Amino acid sequence: MIGKILGAGLLTGLGLAIYARYIEPKRIEVTDIDLGGDLTVALVTDIHINPHFHATDLAPTIRQLERIQPDVILFGGDFISESPRFLRELEAPLRQMAATARIGSWGVWGNHDIANIRARVAPVLANSGITMLTNEVAHLAGDLWVVGIDDALLGTPEIAATFAQVPDGARVIALWHEPDWAEKVAPFNPQIMLSGHTHGGQMRLPIIGPLATPLLGKRHVAGHYNIDGMPLYVSRGIGMYRPPLRLHSRPEIVLIHI
Repeated sequence: MIGKILGAGLLTGLGLAIYARYIEPKRIEVTDIDLGGDLTVALVTDIHINPHFHATDLAPTIRQLERIQPDVILFGGDFISESPRFLRELEAPLRQMAATARIGSWGVWGNHDIANIRARVAPVLANSGITMLTNEVAHLAGDLWVVGIDDALLGTPEIAATFAQVPDGARVIALWHEPDWAEKVAPFNPQIMLSGHTHGGQMRLPIIGPLATPLLGKRHVAGHYNIDGMPLYVSRGIGMYRPPLRLHSRPEIVLIHI
């Protein structure tokens, strides 16, 4: 009897490991946020190309974006993980993603991008058709602008100075890789703040929740939050980082209708 129980436990564990490594990471979920407009803005974040998550693993994300045909794509940072040697294989799929956006694609830096040296990463992103915002703003359409704040961990975020670049009366999407300083953004009254960084916890267990969360991603881990009246959405992202597993935290593309 004990042997059967142990055997069943081992099989269950093996099955979960296979699912977390090879199945859930490919099950892209599309989340819709309706802010009452006709413009569709797609948030794609935390791609994390690395030795265990390659450009070919982005095929499900590309298929979804080709199906959606968003007006704008916003990239939330952490395009890469350990080493810039994976940058070249990232360029082609990023170009495919950016090409699906009718108006254009913009992004902000994540801590891993900066750790791999911005100057190495920047040309690949530019060649892919992505305009990076470092404490800068960009006009999207009509009266809608995006405010791109520099990474909180390894960059130099300048929140007030960046919002000061927005024209009076404009509507704003705030884009910042880490979510846990959202209270610093709320006083500027953007329509929404978008973040990533956490991967939704990446490995979540029933009752327990996420097994680990990163610095500046411990209070706001996944989904919707109300921060002093400002909507915050934290995406679970696309890729994985140490270990290369996802459990109860499916990869996610977020669509903001604004």
